Amino acid sequence: MMKKKLPNQNEGLYSVVGAQFAAPALPIIKEYNNKEYVYYGENNLYPQKLIEMLNSSAMHNTCKEAVKDGIYGQGLATIGEEYINQHGETINDIFEKIVLDYTIYNGYSLNIVWNKESTKISEIYHLPFDKVRSGKKNNEDEVEEYYYSSDWSNLRKNKEVAYKAFDQLDSKGENASQIFYYFNYTPGQDVYPLPSYVSGSNDIILDNKVSRFHVNQISNGLAPSMFISMKNGLPTPEAQRDVYKSIEDTFSGEEAAGRFFLSFSDADNAPEITPITATNDSYYLTLEERITSRILTSWRITSPLLLGIRDSSGFSSNAEEIKVSYMHFEGTVIEPKRRKITTSFGYILRLAGYNVNIEVIPNRLIEDAAAGNPDDLADTNIQIIE
Repeated sequence: MMKKKLPNQNEGLYSVVGAQFAAPALPIIKEYNNKEYVYYGENNLYPQKLIEMLNSSAMHNTCKEAVKDGIYGQGLATIGEEYINQHGETINDIFEKIVLDYTIYNGYSLNIVWNKESTKISEIYHLPFDKVRSGKKNNEDEVEEYYYSSDWSNLRKNKEVAYKAFDQLDSKGENASQIFYYFNYTPGQDVYPLPSYVSGSNDIILDNKVSRFHVNQISNGLAPSMFISMKNGLPTPEAQRDVYKSIEDTFSGEEAAGRFFLSFSDADNAPEITPITATNDSYYLTLEERITSRILTSWRITSPLLLGIRDSSGFSSNAEEIKVSYMHFEGTVIEPKRRKITTSFGYILRLAGYNVNIEVIPNRLIEDAAAGNPDDLADTNIQIIE
């Protein structure tokens, strides 16, 4: 006769769960036989993952803003205020949006509308890069169609729509509305780009996790800070839970951060309270410095001062460091990205009838409060002028 297993009163009372952290992999670009478009990362949602990374890391988002502001400057000279579509958007409005997309994704997309005669582009609209997917390449290794959806995570409600890939030789009738899809070349990536900061993905995600850890440390007391041993017998599991809840309500939370371990025994009647030493503050400071340094490196920002973060350096003044760092930043990061955007966007604008050189009005970095004397720069206040 099989004996029945007696219920364990302590079963489920205590549990320890360890989270497993997997290194983020590069997006898998994959074709499926039943899909006309190419998948962009896991669940076809890699661009949405990049947006999530931006919204969860203050340092990462600040770097993005610095690069975007540097590329855009004060907008396009000469033609920036010209209207370009029926929504009342100017060329500068479109330019600002594609600069943002290119900064985040290393690419941008436009909806190009040709006139009836197919001789000139009549309207240009910005398409959010995260909402466009590439069609499969044909036998000539060219993409013929691109697909747009307002929400790729819910295609039942937001069915994808196919558009003709940009082709000025085939722009009549149904093909008058096209998608111009531009991205920076990345070895091994034929239809989708990788962001320029992709090598810093681990640290961007780590920045978010560290921030959440500190929030939970204060709000929920996730790191135990006290061990309490009750030596007056073993109460029932229900009574243990009641005692635990009472102590937790009294000592945990923002006003008394940190949790505790609680045990019951039959030894002495007096409870024993043992403090648990928290991780040294220097550990978190070192970790924070490492995360900051690696995120800045992934964006190729040489000085934290460009983001308004003070840091010790070998320069005689902050003004000197800002000047040298920004000159390097402008020459190695901003100008190459700006050139690729203005060259590609300028090509589209020429087909729309704007036969002018595309030039960006740059930001003025430093304004001297002492009548503009460069020799006095180190002794004056610094202002970032946009």
